[in-house]
Amino acid sequence: MKGIFAAIAGVCLLFYGLHFYQAIVNQEDNLFQGATLSEERVNQVNEAFPSSEEIRIEADGAELHGWFLPSSLDGQAPLFIYFGGNAEEASRAMESLPLPDEWHGLFVNYRGYGKSTGEPSQEAFYSDAEALFDFGASHHAVDESMIVSAGRSMGTGTAAYLAAEKPVAASILISPYDSRKELQQHRHPWLPVGTFIRHPFPVSTMAETVETPLLVFTGSEDMVIPPEHSLVTADAWAGETDHIQLSGYDHNNLTQAEDFHSAFSSYLQDLREDNG
Repeated sequence: MKGIFAAIAGVCLLFYGLHFYQAIVNQEDNLFQGATLSEERVNQVNEAFPSSEEIRIEADGAELHGWFLPSSLDGQAPLFIYFGGNAEEASRAMESLPLPDEWHGLFVNYRGYGKSTGEPSQEAFYSDAEALFDFGASHHAVDESMIVSAGRSMGTGTAAYLAAEKPVAASILISPYDSRKELQQHRHPWLPVGTFIRHPFPVSTMAETVETPLLVFTGSEDMVIPPEHSLVTADAWAGETDHIQLSGYDHNNLTQAEDFHSAFSSYLQDLREDNG
């Protein structure tokens, strides 16, 4: 009998240890999964978006690589800055997001993603976000009073930071979390993970200081970032907030929904017209 109890205890300890390793010891690899970008893919993007400008932005010793997608308008136009998920290469969002033609788009890879140099971290992402904003605000074709900060999943932390630190006109958060501490505690309720999270991205805390408008998208079947975590951030946001939950969609297919495309485009079009 003692042997059986010892075996059970050993299995439980192994299970606990594996989860602790994944959640705490190995957290950078789990969070910053990275995304490769081949020269072939770069050429495909440049061919698919012939009007786009391939750019490199210096930021605290790192070189950030991505694309500036110009508006169809003559003169100055609003700018949409996008921060992707933890395994997302920036050019994929150029293809999947229904950005209105009247808007510029800035799609740049995080440090360590695509062809961007450097090492990813919360503080590095924050610094890079400010560098992207400054690049956009100083661009001759950008209306600096109409810059939107947007993010999906992991990128909602960086997008919220930018909204809290810079004069953005509005924000769009797709599957945001409240904080990585709360999310990881939800995923691993038997582990004291909150104490050990090195990149907390406290989105809901930052939300309390942002008085500009917010549009939030959630999927009813999202098991990666359950909607209740997204709603903590939406409820904490100091500015006017619109929440659209797409029934039947999960974390990975939310942006493929027809209702997402129509609401996303309409929000940006209305924002431009209301502030035009």
